[in-house]
Amino acid sequence: MCGRYLMTSPKDAMIKTFGVRADAHIPPRYNIAPNQPVLIVRNAEGGRRELAAVEWGLVPEWKKERGDKPLINARMETVIEKPSFRSPMKRTRCLVPFDGWFEWKSLQGRKQPFLITPVGGGLQAFAGIWTTWHGPTGDHWLETMAILTGPTLGPMRSLHSRMPLVVKPGQYDAWLKPHDPLPRGFLESFDFMPETAFEWRMVSSRMNDVRSEGPECIEAPEQERQHSLF
Repeated sequence: MCGRYLMTSPKDAMIKTFGVRADAHIPPRYNIAPNQPVLIVRNAEGGRRELAAVEWGLVPEWKKERGDKPLINARMETVIEKPSFRSPMKRTRCLVPFDGWFEWKSLQGRKQPFLITPVGGGLQAFAGIWTTWHGPTGDHWLETMAILTGPTLGPMRSLHSRMPLVVKPGQYDAWLKPHDPLPRGFLESFDFMPETAFEWRMVSSRMNDVRSEGPECIEAPEQERQHSLF
């Protein structure tokens, strides 16, 4: 599951990591939530990569009404077959830049947020899909995305039974290249980042409020030690 994440790396890191052009200022964001605008990396005309601002919460292109529940995640086990995800999985995959994501765990009757980050830090990319929704009359234009998830099998399972799929840099091109139909065993051909590449720590309960923003969101709670998975 991935229901909140952060992207705080500077613009230069975005350009270097993904080989994209970034003219506008990219502010750090510490509490990215569903239905908000987010940055993705996708293929553009001529095979080059581009940065694009879309909304987090995929709206299938064939839906007449947007609906109240955004599709923020897509399970790797069913993403190829489900009608909501089948077409973008084949034609419009994307990378979702991030520096960490959040999960919650019940501790002593309260909802405690944890920040999960790459060991050693650094900008990474979720495996994502995106599409364009034109609304009930066909005259609307809304680009949206969802993040793929898979099961957690190791210590991270103590936080949540699922985690986002993280694409290794050497496989960015393969993930972005469209296929119709998808090659057999497409998802299995990717060596997604393992759980051991990430660590966790408790963060401030300010994260519980989607209106909170800023570095104070990832401060350690007072009188609480930092914990690691490994």
